[in-house]
Amino acid sequence: MATRTSYAAASLLLLLLPCMLQALGVLADTYEPKRDAAPITSVPTVVTGSKNRLVFVRSIYGGPPINSKYAEFRYTMTNGVDTSKEGVITITTNEGLVASTFDRDVENWGIVSNGNAGGGRANFQPISRGRLLSYYIYGIDAVIHRKSDTGDDAMLWYFNAPLKFLGNQWSAYGGSLDFVLSSAEGNFDKESLNLFGRGNLVILECSTCNRNAGVTYAMPLSPVFSYDGTTTQFRLPLHELAGWVKDPKNTILPWTPPSQCEFVSVLSALTSLRILGDFTRGYESVALDSVMLRHGPGKPRPCYTSTS
Repeated sequence: MATRTSYAAASLLLLLLPCMLQALGVLADTYEPKRDAAPITSVPTVVTGSKNRLVFVRSIYGGPPINSKYAEFRYTMTNGVDTSKEGVITITTNEGLVASTFDRDVENWGIVSNGNAGGGRANFQPISRGRLLSYYIYGIDAVIHRKSDTGDDAMLWYFNAPLKFLGNQWSAYGGSLDFVLSSAEGNFDKESLNLFGRGNLVILECSTCNRNAGVTYAMPLSPVFSYDGTTTQFRLPLHELAGWVKDPKNTILPWTPPSQCEFVSVLSALTSLRILGDFTRGYESVALDSVMLRHGPGKPRPCYTSTS
Protein backbone atom coordinates (compact mmCIF):
# COMPACT_ATOMS: atom_id res chain seq x y z
CA MET A 1 0.00 0.00 0.00
CA ALA A 2 1.35 3.43 -0.94
CA THR A 3 2.11 5.86 1.85
CA ARG A 4 2.15 9.63 1.80
CA THR A 5 5.03 11.45 3.41
CA SER A 6 4.05 14.36 5.63
CA TYR A 7 6.08 17.55 5.51
CA ALA A 8 3.94 19.48 7.98
CA ALA A 9 6.87 20.03 10.32
CA ALA A 10 9.45 20.06 7.58
CA SER A 11 11.99 22.65 6.57
CA LEU A 12 11.89 24.53 3.29
CA LEU A 13 14.99 24.69 1.08
CA LEU A 14 15.01 27.46 -1.50
CA LEU A 15 16.91 26.21 -4.55
CA LEU A 16 16.88 28.89 -7.23
CA LEU A 17 16.58 32.65 -6.99
CA PRO A 18 16.96 34.41 -10.36
CA CYS A 19 19.16 37.48 -10.51
CA MET A 20 16.29 39.48 -12.00
CA LEU A 21 14.34 39.21 -8.74
CA GLN A 22 16.44 41.68 -6.78
CA ALA A 23 15.79 44.43 -9.33
CA LEU A 24 12.03 43.87 -9.24
CA GLY A 25 11.44 43.15 -5.58
CA VAL A 26 12.62 41.34 -2.46
CA LEU A 27 12.02 37.73 -1.44
CA ALA A 28 12.37 37.51 2.32
CA ASP A 29 12.63 34.72 4.90
CA THR A 30 10.47 36.32 7.58
CA TYR A 31 6.75 36.57 7.03
CA GLU A 32 5.98 39.00 9.89
CA PRO A 33 6.43 41.88 10.02
CA LYS A 34 6.25 42.07 6.22
CA ARG A 35 8.24 45.28 5.82
CA ASP A 36 11.06 44.32 8.21
CA ALA A 37 11.93 41.05 6.52
CA ALA A 38 15.54 40.14 5.74
CA PRO A 39 16.08 39.65 1.98
CA ILE A 40 17.37 36.31 0.70
CA THR A 41 20.45 36.98 -1.40
CA SER A 42 21.93 33.55 -2.07
CA VAL A 43 20.78 29.99 -2.75
CA PRO A 44 20.41 27.24 -1.83
CA THR A 45 19.26 28.43 1.57
CA VAL A 46 17.11 26.92 4.33
CA VAL A 47 14.00 28.95 5.11
CA THR A 48 13.62 29.52 8.85
CA GLY A 49 10.64 31.87 8.98
CA SER A 50 7.37 31.16 10.77
CA LYS A 51 5.60 28.13 9.25
CA ASN A 52 8.13 28.09 6.40
CA ARG A 53 6.53 31.18 4.89
CA LEU A 54 8.15 33.69 2.57
CA VAL A 55 7.07 37.16 1.54
CA PHE A 56 7.67 38.87 -1.79
CA VAL A 57 7.75 42.67 -1.64
CA ARG A 58 7.81 44.26 -5.06
CA SER A 59 9.95 47.27 -5.81
CA ILE A 60 8.30 50.64 -5.30
CA TYR A 61 10.04 51.97 -8.40
CA GLY A 62 10.01 50.31 -11.78
CA GLY A 63 9.16 46.68 -12.32
CA PRO A 64 8.30 44.52 -15.28
CA PRO A 65 5.73 45.58 -17.88
CA ILE A 66 2.15 44.43 -17.46
CA ASN A 67 1.47 40.85 -18.52
CA SER A 68 4.89 39.53 -17.59
CA LYS A 69 6.41 37.77 -14.61
CA TYR A 70 8.36 39.31 -11.76
CA ALA A 71 10.33 36.18 -11.00
CA GLU A 72 10.35 32.44 -10.58
CA PHE A 73 12.03 30.31 -7.93
CA ARG A 74 12.17 26.65 -6.95
CA TYR A 75 12.15 24.83 -3.62
CA THR A 76 11.97 21.44 -1.88
CA MET A 77 10.61 20.34 1.49
CA THR A 78 12.34 17.90 3.83
CA ASN A 79 11.52 16.37 7.23
CA GLY A 80 15.09 15.22 7.78
CA VAL A 81 14.44 11.81 6.25
CA ASP A 82 12.54 12.33 3.02
CA THR A 83 12.76 15.17 0.51
CA SER A 84 9.82 16.26 -1.59
CA LYS A 85 9.79 16.69 -5.31
CA GLU A 86 10.81 20.11 -6.50
CA GLY A 87 8.15 22.82 -6.42
CA VAL A 88 8.04 25.93 -8.57
CA ILE A 89 6.61 29.37 -7.76
CA THR A 90 5.97 31.96 -10.48
CA ILE A 91 5.11 35.55 -9.54
CA THR A 92 3.28 37.42 -12.30
CA THR A 93 1.90 40.92 -12.78
CA ASN A 94 -1.22 39.67 -14.52
CA GLU A 95 -2.43 36.67 -16.50
CA GLY A 96 0.48 37.01 -18.90
CA LEU A 97 3.90 35.44 -18.34
CA VAL A 98 5.64 37.33 -21.12
CA ALA A 99 4.40 39.66 -23.85
CA SER A 100 5.50 41.74 -26.81
CA THR A 101 3.31 44.72 -27.72
CA PHE A 102 5.92 46.50 -29.88
CA ASP A 103 5.14 49.91 -28.41
CA ARG A 104 8.70 51.16 -29.01
CA ASP A 105 10.59 48.74 -31.25
CA VAL A 106 10.79 45.17 -32.57
CA GLU A 107 11.70 43.82 -29.10
CA ASN A 108 14.38 41.57 -30.64
CA TRP A 109 11.93 39.61 -32.77
CA GLY A 110 13.54 38.23 -35.90
CA ILE A 111 12.59 36.63 -39.19
CA VAL A 112 13.99 33.26 -40.27
CA SER A 113 13.95 31.21 -43.50
CA ASN A 114 13.40 34.27 -45.68
CA GLY A 115 16.30 33.79 -48.06
CA ASN A 116 18.69 35.76 -45.86
CA ALA A 117 21.47 33.68 -44.31
CA GLY A 118 21.20 33.54 -40.53
CA GLY A 119 17.86 35.34 -40.50
CA GLY A 120 17.17 39.03 -39.99
CA ARG A 121 15.30 41.52 -37.88
CA ALA A 122 11.63 42.20 -38.32
CA ASN A 123 10.49 45.64 -39.48
CA PHE A 124 8.90 48.07 -37.01
CA GLN A 125 5.81 50.08 -37.94
CA PRO A 126 4.77 52.75 -35.37
CA ILE A 127 1.23 53.30 -36.67
CA SER A 128 -2.22 51.91 -35.91
CA ARG A 129 -4.46 49.97 -38.27
CA GLY A 130 -7.84 49.30 -36.75
CA ARG A 131 -8.65 48.10 -33.24
CA LEU A 132 -6.28 45.11 -33.02
CA LEU A 133 -3.17 46.46 -34.72
CA SER A 134 -1.30 49.34 -33.10
CA TYR A 135 2.49 49.71 -33.32
CA TYR A 136 3.51 46.36 -34.74
CA ILE A 137 6.21 44.47 -36.60
CA TYR A 138 6.01 43.02 -40.09
CA GLY A 139 7.88 40.95 -42.64
CA ILE A 140 7.90 40.69 -46.42
CA ASP A 141 9.13 38.05 -48.84
CA ALA A 142 12.82 38.69 -49.46
CA VAL A 143 13.16 35.85 -51.97
CA ILE A 144 10.55 33.60 -53.57
CA HIS A 145 11.74 30.15 -54.68
CA ARG A 146 8.85 28.09 -55.99
CA LYS A 147 8.93 24.31 -56.09
CA SER A 148 8.64 23.01 -59.63
CA ASP A 149 6.18 20.26 -58.73
CA THR A 150 3.70 22.12 -56.49
CA GLY A 151 4.35 25.82 -57.03
CA ASP A 152 4.69 26.33 -53.25
CA ASP A 153 7.44 28.44 -51.71
CA ALA A 154 10.52 26.31 -51.08
CA MET A 155 11.24 28.45 -48.00
CA LEU A 156 8.52 29.60 -45.63
CA TRP A 157 9.55 32.50 -43.41
CA TYR A 158 8.57 32.80 -39.75
CA PHE A 159 8.60 35.44 -37.03
CA ASN A 160 11.18 34.21 -34.50
CA ALA A 161 10.58 34.95 -30.80
CA PRO A 162 13.32 36.53 -28.63
CA LEU A 163 14.92 34.99 -25.55
CA LYS A 164 12.31 36.27 -23.10
CA PHE A 165 9.76 33.84 -24.61
CA LEU A 166 12.13 30.89 -24.32
CA GLY A 167 13.61 28.78 -21.53
CA ASN A 168 11.45 27.40 -18.74
CA GLN A 169 7.85 28.38 -19.53
CA TRP A 170 6.30 25.44 -17.66
CA SER A 171 3.62 27.66 -16.12
CA ALA A 172 2.18 28.36 -19.58
CA TYR A 173 0.86 24.78 -19.62
CA GLY A 174 -2.93 24.98 -19.69
CA GLY A 175 -2.69 28.63 -20.73
CA SER A 176 -2.39 29.95 -24.26
CA LEU A 177 -0.24 31.63 -26.88
CA ASP A 178 -2.01 34.76 -28.14
CA PHE A 179 -1.11 36.97 -31.10
CA VAL A 180 -2.56 39.09 -33.90
CA LEU A 181 -1.76 38.68 -37.60
CA SER A 182 -2.64 41.07 -40.42
CA SER A 183 -1.65 41.59 -44.04
CA ALA A 184 -1.49 44.71 -46.20
CA GLU A 185 -0.33 42.98 -49.40
CA GLY A 186 -0.74 39.56 -50.98
CA ASN A 187 -3.31 37.25 -52.54
CA PHE A 188 -4.81 35.00 -49.88
CA ASP A 189 -7.23 33.14 -52.12
CA LYS A 190 -7.26 29.42 -51.37
CA GLU A 191 -5.51 28.47 -54.62
CA SER A 192 -2.69 30.93 -53.83
CA LEU A 193 -1.87 29.51 -50.37
CA ASN A 194 1.24 27.43 -49.75
CA LEU A 195 0.42 23.76 -49.14
CA PHE A 196 -3.22 24.63 -49.90
CA GLY A 197 -3.45 26.27 -46.48
CA ARG A 198 -2.21 23.25 -44.55
CA GLY A 199 1.12 24.56 -43.26
CA ASN A 200 2.21 24.99 -39.65
CA LEU A 201 0.98 28.17 -37.98
CA VAL A 202 3.25 27.95 -34.90
CA ILE A 203 6.32 25.83 -34.17
CA LEU A 204 7.69 25.06 -30.68
CA GLU A 205 11.11 23.49 -30.31
CA CYS A 206 13.17 22.05 -27.46
CA SER A 207 16.68 21.18 -28.63
CA THR A 208 17.65 19.54 -25.32
CA CYS A 209 14.57 17.30 -24.98
CA ASN A 210 14.65 13.59 -25.78
CA ARG A 211 18.24 13.28 -24.54
CA ASN A 212 19.39 16.22 -26.67
CA ALA A 213 17.93 14.71 -29.84
CA GLY A 214 15.42 17.55 -29.87
CA VAL A 215 11.62 17.68 -30.06
CA THR A 216 9.46 19.83 -32.35
CA TYR A 217 5.72 20.50 -32.02
CA ALA A 218 3.55 22.38 -34.49
CA MET A 219 0.04 23.79 -34.56
CA PRO A 220 -1.16 23.13 -38.13
CA LEU A 221 -3.36 25.52 -40.03
CA SER A 222 -6.88 24.11 -39.99
CA PRO A 223 -10.53 25.20 -40.08
CA VAL A 224 -10.07 26.06 -36.39
CA PHE A 225 -6.86 28.05 -36.86
CA SER A 226 -6.85 29.44 -40.40
CA TYR A 227 -5.73 32.74 -41.88
CA ASP A 228 -7.17 34.65 -44.85
CA GLY A 229 -5.08 37.84 -44.74
CA THR A 230 -7.49 39.90 -42.66
CA THR A 231 -6.60 41.18 -39.20
CA THR A 232 -7.10 38.12 -36.99
CA GLN A 233 -6.60 37.49 -33.27
CA PHE A 234 -5.38 34.00 -32.39
CA ARG A 235 -5.45 32.17 -29.06
CA LEU A 236 -3.75 28.78 -29.22
CA PRO A 237 -4.31 26.59 -26.12
CA LEU A 238 -1.09 25.19 -24.68
CA HIS A 239 -1.90 21.60 -23.83
CA GLU A 240 -1.63 18.23 -25.53
CA LEU A 241 -5.31 18.02 -26.54
CA ALA A 242 -5.45 21.33 -28.43
CA GLY A 243 -4.28 20.04 -31.81
CA TRP A 244 -0.50 20.22 -31.45
CA VAL A 245 1.41 17.49 -33.29
CA LYS A 246 4.92 16.11 -32.89
CA ASP A 247 7.47 15.97 -35.70
CA PRO A 248 8.47 12.29 -36.16
CA LYS A 249 11.69 13.38 -37.92
CA ASN A 250 10.90 10.85 -40.60
CA THR A 251 9.16 11.88 -43.82
CA ILE A 252 7.23 8.61 -44.14
CA LEU A 253 5.75 8.77 -40.63
CA PRO A 254 2.78 10.93 -39.60
CA TRP A 255 2.92 13.79 -37.11
CA THR A 256 1.16 12.61 -33.93
CA PRO A 257 -0.29 14.31 -30.81
CA PRO A 258 2.11 14.54 -27.85
CA SER A 259 1.45 13.16 -24.39
CA GLN A 260 1.00 15.50 -21.44
CA CYS A 261 4.52 14.79 -20.18
CA GLU A 262 6.02 15.38 -23.61
CA PHE A 263 4.25 18.72 -23.95
CA VAL A 264 5.23 19.88 -20.46
CA SER A 265 8.86 18.92 -21.11
CA VAL A 266 9.01 21.11 -24.22
CA LEU A 267 7.41 24.09 -22.45
CA SER A 268 9.95 23.61 -19.65
CA ALA A 269 12.91 24.08 -22.01
CA LEU A 270 11.80 26.07 -25.07
CA THR A 271 14.65 26.89 -27.45
CA SER A 272 12.53 28.25 -30.32
CA LEU A 273 9.07 29.72 -30.84
CA ARG A 274 8.11 30.68 -34.39
CA ILE A 275 4.93 32.14 -35.90
CA LEU A 276 4.26 31.74 -39.62
CA GLY A 277 4.40 34.84 -41.80
CA ASP A 278 4.66 33.27 -45.27
CA PHE A 279 1.19 32.03 -46.20
CA THR A 280 1.05 32.53 -49.97
CA ARG A 281 3.00 31.41 -53.02
CA GLY A 282 3.59 35.00 -54.08
CA TYR A 283 4.70 38.29 -52.54
CA GLU A 284 3.04 39.32 -49.30
CA SER A 285 3.43 41.61 -46.31
CA VAL A 286 2.36 40.15 -42.95
CA ALA A 287 2.21 41.99 -39.62
CA LEU A 288 2.43 40.61 -36.06
CA ASP A 289 1.23 42.29 -32.88
CA SER A 290 0.23 41.62 -29.25
CA VAL A 291 2.09 38.36 -28.66
CA MET A 292 1.55 36.88 -25.21
CA LEU A 293 2.14 33.66 -23.30
CA ARG A 294 -0.69 33.33 -20.76
CA HIS A 295 -0.20 31.19 -17.70
CA GLY A 296 -2.31 28.14 -16.96
CA PRO A 297 -3.84 27.08 -13.63
CA GLY A 298 -0.39 26.43 -12.16
CA LYS A 299 -1.24 22.94 -10.93
CA PRO A 300 1.78 20.66 -10.46
CA ARG A 301 2.32 17.97 -13.07
CA PRO A 302 3.82 14.60 -12.06
CA CYS A 303 6.03 14.61 -15.15
CA TYR A 304 7.46 18.12 -14.64
CA THR A 305 11.25 18.12 -14.77
CA SER A 306 13.07 21.25 -13.71
CA THR A 307 15.62 22.90 -15.95
CA SER A 308 18.20 25.48 -15.04
